[in-house]
Amino acid sequence: MAPDENKICFIICVNDDLFFNECVKYIHWLEVPEGMEVELLEIRDAVSMTSGYNEGMRSSNAKYKVYMHQDVFLINRHFISDIVSLFQLDNSIGMIGMVGSRKIPEHCMMWNGSRVVRGPERVSWDNYRYKREDGFWVVEGIDGLLMATQYDVPWREDLFDGWDFYDLSQSFEMRRRGYHIIVPVQNHIWFNHDDKTILSLWDYNKYRKIFMKEYMEKRE
Repeated sequence: MAPDENKICFIICVNDDLFFNECVKYIHWLEVPEGMEVELLEIRDAVSMTSGYNEGMRSSNAKYKVYMHQDVFLINRHFISDIVSLFQLDNSIGMIGMVGSRKIPEHCMMWNGSRVVRGPERVSWDNYRYKREDGFWVVEGIDGLLMATQYDVPWREDLFDGWDFYDLSQSFEMRRRGYHIIVPVQNHIWFNHDDKTILSLWDYNKYRKIFMKEYMEKRE
């Protein structure tokens, strides 16, 4: 199906209704630019993050898709217009994240390397509005808490059939196709992430090794 340039789709894998319902409240609170349609897809019973996101990707004809965790709450009310304006700024921008790494560490544990998210200023929401002159960082990879795209690139469920490294693998798949990945400078943070204090990382090292073999050994 041809992509609808006036449509944005939020795609969320769901296994906790309490988090999901709160997440949806924030999405409904966002300002919607005139002429833009908002779609919401909840993916239940996904066997992996990549398979769930592939299901969502194939189910929507929206040009702009936002893959996000159910425990992420968007507090930038202008999120939609900000994301779309960044994509329209440069058609080589394939994906936008909220947190990213300008260079993925050799050990591939992104949170142990330097990350970008906040801008140099601290302003209140009363007078804050993202401006293009605030700029953005070009990064190698972004955190999976939120990943917005303007091109459909299949998620690697053939390699990452669990819940880890779906974000970095997708980042490298985008870059393999010549697209840039960016993180906007956020002088006021755009989101709240109610992440668990203890992460479930039983298979993390398994997928880290798969990622390293598939991408890091072929790194440009």
